[in-house]
Amino acid sequence: MIRIYGSITSPYVRRVRIVADELGLPFELIDSVPDAGQAELRKRNPIWKVPAAEVDGQLVLDSHVITELLLERYGRGKLAPLAVDDIEARNAISVIDGALDALINAFYLGKEGVTPEQTPYVKKQRDRAANALSWLEQNVHEPFVTSKKQLGLPEIALGTALAWMRFRNAYAIEQHPRLVRCLEMLEKRNSFAHTQPA
Repeated sequence: MIRIYGSITSPYVRRVRIVADELGLPFELIDSVPDAGQAELRKRNPIWKVPAAEVDGQLVLDSHVITELLLERYGRGKLAPLAVDDIEARNAISVIDGALDALINAFYLGKEGVTPEQTPYVKKQRDRAANALSWLEQNVHEPFVTSKKQLGLPEIALGTALAWMRFRNAYAIEQHPRLVRCLEMLEKRNSFAHTQPA
């Protein structure tokens, strides 16, 4: 049994849910937004970060580790492999995560009333994301991320990141048409449709 602790809207939680869906793995999602779900998460994860997962009774605390463990333990299904030395794919994931993390920081600071005009840190986060997304725009092999041209963890990372940016109005992804075309391809998949935030 797989139990995932996290919110419906988290792009990192969504990655895990998409991989589980692609592999046909049943799972239970414990929503970490209500107090009871947050208490369950904090009881298990010392850094209070989502997602955390219990996979066959084993606690796993990071989305990358969770998704790679699912692929290793249950097979890849139709997903591309991700080797330790696949530098192209791992660099792409790092750039996607860098952009996403920067915009998540700016988004939550914005909810607290902190604007780029008030602090250089927020401006730097937005600029970092824009630079990362511009790099991806130049380097994707649309509609896929890597030159393998197969659906895998880099594509799932890109799709969930872009969808979150659009959902939260955190970044105008339309300025990167090649990335938007990648997202449009991904959104046709059942795993993406099943996991869209309301």
